[in-house]
Amino acid sequence: MTLDDLIADPGLSLRPLACHDRLDRPITDAFFTDLPDPTRYLKGGELILTGLMWRRGPFDSAPFVAGLAGRDVAAIGAGEAIDSVPDDLVEACDHHGVPLVAVPEEVPLSRLMSIVLRRLDSEIGEPANPAGSYRALLTRLPDDARRTFRHQVLGKLVESDDPYHTDLLTTLSEFLACSGSWTVCAHRLHMHVNTLRYRISRIEELTGRDLSSLDDRVDLLLALNA
Repeated sequence: MTLDDLIADPGLSLRPLACHDRLDRPITDAFFTDLPDPTRYLKGGELILTGLMWRRGPFDSAPFVAGLAGRDVAAIGAGEAIDSVPDDLVEACDHHGVPLVAVPEEVPLSRLMSIVLRRLDSEIGEPANPAGSYRALLTRLPDDARRTFRHQVLGKLVESDDPYHTDLLTTLSEFLACSGSWTVCAHRLHMHVNTLRYRISRIEELTGRDLSSLDDRVDLLLALNA
């Protein structure tokens, strides 16, 4: 699968913004991040999906893209849930040779990631996720069932009028990935623990879930990947 294949899908409405001559690069995986430097988690060939919450100003784009170019990622998909893709990110991608597409507000980055992973699975003829994993279980559910579950669990969080709701999704994802460790998660998100505690309390308020509860953590983890 290539970026061209995704751009050709009318249901996604992706807009190419940089490196139009490199849209045929093969995609081998999808990775969501809002970390300023996610390179230690990358192997190369990924479609990087980001809500741009790592960007605090125009000077942040160049080092972000340079790091991704050094890991030979396939492309960047920038979400427009909060604002349009900034010109400095387009310029950085053109400079470093990294294709860039804008992902419209109506297409959640999590949905695009699920689509990419399912298509990659179908191309190789077998699930990329281990048969005994929760991701493998989710891929066997109908699309409408996954969407309904995600909306029931994360709907208020995604649709809230909080301008930083994408940042809250990133916080939730990282908190779960760190097994609920406040210090590790705060370090990975480059924030003070008190800021993290505020965000987690906001997430709990919007979702009605208690992140100290294992059952609620499982619900949230499944919803993020649905």
